[in-house]
Amino acid sequence: MSTQPGNKIQQKLIRGAVPVLCMPFEANGAVDVDSLLREIDFCVEAGSQAIAFGKGSESPELTDHERKTVWTAASRHLNGQLPLVVATAHPSHEGVIALTQLALDCGADCAMVDPDQKKGEELIRLFRELASRVDLSIMLQDAGGNAPVPIMLQAVRESPTINCMKIECPGTPNKMAEVINSLREIKMSDGVGRTVDILGGGNGNLLLEELDRGSVGTLPYPALIDAFRSVCDLYSSGNTGGAWECYLQQILPLSRLVASGGPMGGDIWMHKTIFERAGILRTNVCRRESQPQPAWVVEKVWAHLKVSDLLISKLLAGK
Repeated sequence: MSTQPGNKIQQKLIRGAVPVLCMPFEANGAVDVDSLLREIDFCVEAGSQAIAFGKGSESPELTDHERKTVWTAASRHLNGQLPLVVATAHPSHEGVIALTQLALDCGADCAMVDPDQKKGEELIRLFRELASRVDLSIMLQDAGGNAPVPIMLQAVRESPTINCMKIECPGTPNKMAEVINSLREIKMSDGVGRTVDILGGGNGNLLLEELDRGSVGTLPYPALIDAFRSVCDLYSSGNTGGAWECYLQQILPLSRLVASGGPMGGDIWMHKTIFERAGILRTNVCRRESQPQPAWVVEKVWAHLKVSDLLISKLLAGK
Protein backbone atom coordinates (compact mmCIF):
# COMPACT_ATOMS: atom_id res chain seq x y z
CA MET A 1 0.00 0.00 0.00
CA SER A 2 1.30 3.48 -0.83
CA THR A 3 0.29 7.11 -0.81
CA GLN A 4 0.96 8.81 -4.14
CA PRO A 5 2.27 12.36 -4.43
CA GLY A 6 -0.56 14.86 -4.63
CA ASN A 7 -3.07 12.20 -3.69
CA LYS A 8 -4.51 11.72 -0.22
CA ILE A 9 -5.82 8.19 -0.80
CA GLN A 10 -4.12 4.96 0.18
CA GLN A 11 -3.49 2.96 -3.00
CA LYS A 12 -3.28 -0.82 -2.83
CA LEU A 13 -1.01 -2.48 -5.35
CA ILE A 14 -2.81 -4.54 -7.99
CA ARG A 15 -0.38 -7.21 -9.17
CA GLY A 16 -0.18 -10.91 -9.96
CA ALA A 17 -3.18 -13.15 -10.60
CA VAL A 18 -6.40 -11.13 -10.41
CA PRO A 19 -9.56 -13.06 -11.37
CA VAL A 20 -12.42 -11.32 -13.15
CA LEU A 21 -15.43 -12.85 -11.43
CA CYS A 22 -18.23 -14.59 -13.31
CA MET A 23 -21.48 -12.87 -12.31
CA PRO A 24 -23.87 -15.49 -10.90
CA PHE A 25 -27.58 -15.30 -11.70
CA GLU A 26 -30.55 -17.24 -10.40
CA ALA A 27 -32.68 -19.24 -12.83
CA ASN A 28 -35.09 -16.28 -12.90
CA GLY A 29 -32.28 -13.91 -13.91
CA ALA A 30 -31.77 -12.20 -10.54
CA VAL A 31 -28.25 -11.70 -9.19
CA ASP A 32 -27.24 -14.59 -6.92
CA VAL A 33 -25.22 -13.07 -4.08
CA ASP A 34 -24.74 -16.37 -2.21
CA SER A 35 -23.08 -17.94 -5.25
CA LEU A 36 -20.98 -14.80 -5.69
CA LEU A 37 -19.60 -15.13 -2.17
CA ARG A 38 -18.78 -18.80 -2.74
CA GLU A 39 -16.93 -17.80 -5.90
CA ILE A 40 -14.94 -15.20 -3.98
CA ASP A 41 -14.05 -17.81 -1.34
CA PHE A 42 -12.84 -20.12 -4.12
CA CYS A 43 -10.67 -17.35 -5.58
CA VAL A 44 -9.15 -16.50 -2.20
CA GLU A 45 -8.39 -20.17 -1.47
CA ALA A 46 -6.84 -20.56 -4.93
CA GLY A 47 -4.32 -17.79 -4.25
CA SER A 48 -5.80 -14.74 -5.96
CA GLN A 49 -3.93 -11.51 -5.31
CA ALA A 50 -6.91 -9.21 -5.87
CA ILE A 51 -10.53 -9.63 -6.98
CA ALA A 52 -12.12 -7.87 -9.95
CA PHE A 53 -15.50 -7.16 -11.50
CA GLY A 54 -14.95 -6.46 -15.20
CA LYS A 55 -16.58 -6.81 -18.58
CA GLY A 56 -16.29 -10.58 -18.18
CA SER A 57 -18.47 -10.17 -15.08
CA GLU A 58 -21.22 -8.89 -17.39
CA SER A 59 -20.92 -5.54 -15.62
CA PRO A 60 -22.51 -3.58 -18.51
CA GLU A 61 -25.60 -5.79 -18.14
CA LEU A 62 -26.13 -4.88 -14.46
CA THR A 63 -28.38 -2.15 -13.11
CA ASP A 64 -26.87 0.44 -10.78
CA HIS A 65 -28.78 -1.14 -7.89
CA GLU A 66 -27.27 -4.54 -8.74
CA ARG A 67 -23.80 -3.02 -8.98
CA LYS A 68 -24.24 -1.51 -5.53
CA THR A 69 -25.45 -4.85 -4.17
CA VAL A 70 -22.61 -7.01 -5.51
CA TRP A 71 -19.81 -4.48 -4.97
CA THR A 72 -20.88 -3.93 -1.36
CA ALA A 73 -21.30 -7.66 -0.72
CA ALA A 74 -17.86 -8.40 -2.16
CA SER A 75 -16.17 -5.63 -0.19
CA ARG A 76 -17.73 -6.73 3.08
CA HIS A 77 -16.97 -10.39 2.42
CA LEU A 78 -13.32 -9.72 1.58
CA ASN A 79 -13.00 -7.41 4.58
CA GLY A 80 -9.64 -6.11 3.43
CA GLN A 81 -8.07 -9.52 2.67
CA LEU A 82 -7.47 -8.56 -0.96
CA PRO A 83 -7.87 -5.40 -3.05
CA LEU A 84 -11.24 -5.13 -4.83
CA VAL A 85 -11.30 -3.73 -8.38
CA VAL A 86 -14.60 -2.84 -10.06
CA ALA A 87 -15.35 -1.73 -13.62
CA THR A 88 -16.97 1.71 -13.83
CA ALA A 89 -17.07 2.27 -17.59
CA HIS A 90 -20.05 4.21 -18.93
CA PRO A 91 -20.81 5.84 -22.30
CA SER A 92 -21.02 9.29 -20.72
CA HIS A 93 -18.41 11.36 -18.89
CA GLU A 94 -20.66 12.00 -15.89
CA GLY A 95 -21.74 8.36 -15.86
CA VAL A 96 -18.14 7.22 -15.34
CA ILE A 97 -17.69 9.68 -12.49
CA ALA A 98 -20.98 8.64 -10.86
CA LEU A 99 -20.17 4.93 -11.06
CA THR A 100 -16.66 5.53 -9.73
CA GLN A 101 -18.11 7.42 -6.77
CA LEU A 102 -20.51 4.50 -6.24
CA ALA A 103 -17.54 2.12 -6.28
CA LEU A 104 -15.86 4.19 -3.56
CA ASP A 105 -19.04 4.27 -1.50
CA CYS A 106 -19.35 0.47 -1.78
CA GLY A 107 -15.83 -0.10 -0.46
CA ALA A 108 -13.89 -0.83 -3.65
CA ASP A 109 -10.14 -0.21 -3.62
CA CYS A 110 -9.76 0.57 -7.32
CA ALA A 111 -11.98 1.49 -10.28
CA MET A 112 -11.17 -0.03 -13.67
CA VAL A 113 -12.08 2.62 -16.25
CA ASP A 114 -12.29 1.89 -19.96
CA PRO A 115 -12.57 5.28 -21.72
CA ASP A 116 -14.41 3.47 -24.53
CA GLN A 117 -14.68 5.82 -27.52
CA LYS A 118 -13.20 8.84 -25.75
CA LYS A 119 -10.00 9.99 -27.41
CA GLY A 120 -7.37 12.69 -27.19
CA GLU A 121 -8.14 15.59 -24.89
CA GLU A 122 -11.54 14.14 -24.01
CA LEU A 123 -9.86 11.01 -22.62
CA ILE A 124 -7.30 13.06 -20.67
CA ARG A 125 -10.03 15.29 -19.25
CA LEU A 126 -12.03 12.27 -18.05
CA PHE A 127 -9.16 10.93 -15.95
CA ARG A 128 -8.15 14.41 -14.77
CA GLU A 129 -11.68 15.03 -13.47
CA LEU A 130 -11.87 11.57 -11.90
CA ALA A 131 -8.73 12.40 -9.93
CA SER A 132 -10.15 15.72 -8.74
CA ARG A 133 -13.67 14.50 -7.94
CA VAL A 134 -13.34 10.91 -6.62
CA ASP A 135 -10.73 9.77 -4.09
CA LEU A 136 -10.27 6.28 -5.50
CA SER A 137 -7.38 4.55 -7.26
CA ILE A 138 -7.86 4.11 -10.99
CA MET A 139 -6.87 1.32 -13.37
CA LEU A 140 -6.85 2.76 -16.89
CA GLN A 141 -8.17 0.01 -19.17
CA ASP A 142 -7.04 0.05 -22.79
CA ALA A 143 -9.38 -2.57 -24.25
CA GLY A 144 -9.83 -1.19 -27.74
CA GLY A 145 -6.45 0.33 -28.47
CA ASN A 146 -8.10 3.71 -28.96
CA ALA A 147 -5.51 5.55 -26.86
CA PRO A 148 -2.05 6.14 -28.37
CA VAL A 149 0.80 5.82 -25.89
CA PRO A 150 1.42 9.62 -25.64
CA ILE A 151 -2.26 10.17 -24.73
CA MET A 152 -2.13 7.47 -22.04
CA LEU A 153 1.03 9.01 -20.59
CA GLN A 154 -0.51 12.47 -20.53
CA ALA A 155 -3.53 11.05 -18.70
CA VAL A 156 -1.18 9.51 -16.13
CA ARG A 157 0.69 12.80 -15.68
CA GLU A 158 -2.51 14.74 -15.06
CA SER A 159 -4.30 12.10 -12.98
CA PRO A 160 -2.43 11.15 -9.79
CA THR A 161 -5.05 8.51 -8.92
CA ILE A 162 -4.03 6.29 -11.85
CA ASN A 163 -1.78 3.66 -10.30
CA CYS A 164 -2.07 0.90 -12.90
CA MET A 165 -3.15 0.10 -16.45
CA LYS A 166 -4.78 -2.97 -17.95
CA ILE A 167 -3.73 -3.26 -21.57
CA GLU A 168 -5.59 -5.76 -23.78
CA CYS A 169 -5.64 -4.40 -27.30
CA PRO A 170 -4.24 -5.62 -30.63
CA GLY A 171 -0.48 -6.04 -30.23
CA THR A 172 -0.71 -5.93 -26.44
CA PRO A 173 2.85 -7.09 -25.57
CA ASN A 174 4.42 -4.55 -27.90
CA LYS A 175 2.25 -1.70 -26.61
CA MET A 176 3.04 -2.71 -23.04
CA ALA A 177 6.74 -2.38 -23.76
CA GLU A 178 6.21 1.08 -25.26
CA VAL A 179 4.17 2.22 -22.26
CA ILE A 180 6.57 0.79 -19.68
CA ASN A 181 9.63 2.28 -21.36
CA SER A 182 7.91 5.66 -21.52
CA LEU A 183 6.89 5.43 -17.85
CA ARG A 184 10.49 4.73 -16.92
CA GLU A 185 11.59 7.82 -18.81
CA ILE A 186 9.25 9.95 -16.69
CA LYS A 187 10.20 7.97 -13.55
CA MET A 188 6.83 6.32 -12.93
CA SER A 189 7.88 2.68 -13.22
CA ASP A 190 11.05 2.36 -11.15
CA GLY A 191 9.65 1.64 -7.68
CA VAL A 192 10.81 5.04 -6.43
CA GLY A 193 8.11 7.60 -5.77
CA ARG A 194 5.00 7.12 -7.86
CA THR A 195 4.75 3.79 -9.68
CA VAL A 196 2.21 2.93 -12.36
CA ASP A 197 1.99 -0.84 -12.89
CA ILE A 198 1.00 -2.53 -16.15
CA LEU A 199 -1.15 -5.67 -16.26
CA GLY A 200 -2.62 -7.73 -19.07
CA GLY A 201 -6.09 -9.03 -19.81
CA GLY A 202 -7.53 -11.02 -22.69
CA ASN A 203 -7.88 -14.03 -20.34
CA GLY A 204 -4.10 -14.24 -20.10
CA ASN A 205 -3.72 -15.59 -23.62
CA LEU A 206 -0.38 -13.77 -24.06
CA LEU A 207 0.66 -13.83 -20.41
CA LEU A 208 4.26 -14.97 -20.86
CA GLU A 209 4.91 -12.52 -23.69
CA GLU A 210 3.42 -9.77 -21.53
CA LEU A 211 5.56 -10.70 -18.53
CA ASP A 212 8.62 -10.66 -20.80
CA ARG A 213 7.84 -7.04 -21.63
CA GLY A 214 7.33 -5.83 -18.08
CA SER A 215 3.77 -6.69 -17.11
CA VAL A 216 3.29 -7.44 -13.40
CA GLY A 217 0.11 -9.50 -13.65
CA THR A 218 -3.03 -10.51 -15.47
CA LEU A 219 -6.83 -10.41 -15.11
CA PRO A 220 -8.21 -13.72 -16.44
CA TYR A 221 -11.39 -15.69 -15.79
CA PRO A 222 -11.31 -17.30 -12.34
CA ALA A 223 -11.57 -21.08 -12.82
CA LEU A 224 -7.81 -21.60 -13.31
CA ILE A 225 -6.64 -18.71 -11.15
CA ASP A 226 -4.24 -20.88 -9.13
CA ALA A 227 -2.49 -21.85 -12.38
CA PHE A 228 -2.19 -18.18 -13.34
CA ARG A 229 -0.79 -17.45 -9.86
CA SER A 230 1.79 -20.21 -10.32
CA VAL A 231 2.88 -18.83 -13.69
CA CYS A 232 3.29 -15.33 -12.25
CA ASP A 233 5.18 -16.59 -9.19
CA LEU A 234 7.47 -18.85 -11.20
CA TYR A 235 8.26 -16.07 -13.65
CA SER A 236 8.97 -13.49 -10.94
CA SER A 237 11.32 -15.95 -9.20
CA GLY A 238 13.33 -16.31 -12.41
CA ASN A 239 12.03 -19.77 -13.34
CA THR A 240 10.78 -18.90 -16.81
CA GLY A 241 10.98 -22.52 -17.94
CA GLY A 242 8.71 -23.59 -15.11
CA ALA A 243 6.34 -20.73 -15.89
CA TRP A 244 6.09 -21.83 -19.52
CA GLU A 245 5.57 -25.47 -18.53
CA CYS A 246 2.74 -24.55 -16.16
CA TYR A 247 1.12 -22.30 -18.75
CA LEU A 248 1.31 -24.88 -21.54
CA GLN A 249 0.06 -27.75 -19.39
CA GLN A 250 -2.59 -26.10 -17.21
CA ILE A 251 -3.87 -22.98 -18.97
CA LEU A 252 -3.41 -23.23 -22.72
CA PRO A 253 -5.49 -26.40 -23.28
CA LEU A 254 -8.62 -24.79 -21.80
CA SER A 255 -8.05 -21.53 -23.68
CA ARG A 256 -7.72 -23.40 -26.98
CA LEU A 257 -10.79 -25.52 -26.31
CA VAL A 258 -12.98 -22.53 -25.52
CA ALA A 259 -11.70 -20.73 -28.62
CA SER A 260 -12.55 -23.83 -30.68
CA GLY A 261 -16.19 -23.68 -29.67
CA GLY A 262 -16.96 -20.44 -31.46
CA PRO A 263 -17.87 -16.84 -30.51
CA MET A 264 -21.00 -15.39 -28.86
CA GLY A 265 -19.89 -15.35 -25.23
CA GLY A 266 -19.01 -19.04 -25.05
CA ASP A 267 -16.09 -18.28 -22.73
CA ILE A 268 -18.36 -16.83 -20.04
CA TRP A 269 -20.81 -19.72 -20.43
CA MET A 270 -17.99 -22.28 -20.12
CA HIS A 271 -16.53 -20.80 -16.95
CA LYS A 272 -19.98 -20.56 -15.38
CA THR A 273 -20.66 -24.17 -16.36
CA ILE A 274 -17.41 -25.25 -14.70
CA PHE A 275 -18.37 -23.43 -11.50
CA GLU A 276 -21.92 -24.79 -11.62
CA ARG A 277 -20.65 -28.36 -11.89
CA ALA A 278 -18.21 -27.72 -9.02
CA GLY A 279 -21.06 -26.54 -6.79
CA ILE A 280 -19.90 -22.93 -6.60
CA LEU A 281 -22.64 -21.36 -8.74
CA ARG A 282 -26.24 -22.51 -8.74
CA THR A 283 -26.73 -21.90 -12.47
CA ASN A 284 -24.77 -21.02 -15.61
CA VAL A 285 -27.30 -18.37 -16.65
CA CYS A 286 -25.77 -15.50 -18.65
CA ARG A 287 -27.24 -12.08 -19.40
CA ARG A 288 -24.77 -11.31 -22.15
CA GLU A 289 -25.68 -12.92 -25.44
CA SER A 290 -24.02 -16.33 -25.35
CA GLN A 291 -24.37 -19.86 -26.58
CA PRO A 292 -23.38 -23.17 -25.00
CA GLN A 293 -20.10 -24.70 -26.07
CA PRO A 294 -20.43 -27.77 -28.32
CA ALA A 295 -20.68 -31.07 -26.46
CA TRP A 296 -17.28 -32.24 -27.72
CA VAL A 297 -15.61 -29.11 -26.32
CA VAL A 298 -17.29 -29.56 -22.94
CA GLU A 299 -16.23 -33.21 -22.78
CA LYS A 300 -12.62 -32.28 -23.50
CA VAL A 301 -12.75 -29.52 -20.86
CA TRP A 302 -13.82 -32.07 -18.23
CA ALA A 303 -11.07 -34.44 -19.39
CA HIS A 304 -8.45 -31.68 -19.08
CA LEU A 305 -9.59 -30.57 -15.64
CA LYS A 306 -9.77 -34.17 -14.43
CA VAL A 307 -6.01 -34.62 -14.80
CA SER A 308 -5.03 -31.10 -13.65
CA ASP A 309 -3.71 -30.48 -10.15
CA LEU A 310 -5.84 -27.41 -9.48
CA LEU A 311 -8.38 -26.42 -6.85
CA ILE A 312 -11.23 -26.54 -9.38
CA SER A 313 -10.16 -30.08 -10.34
CA LYS A 314 -10.38 -31.21 -6.73
CA LEU A 315 -13.85 -29.69 -6.36
CA LEU A 316 -15.05 -31.33 -9.57
CA ALA A 317 -13.75 -34.65 -8.26
CA GLY A 318 -15.61 -34.15 -4.99
CA LYS A 319 -12.45 -33.89 -2.89
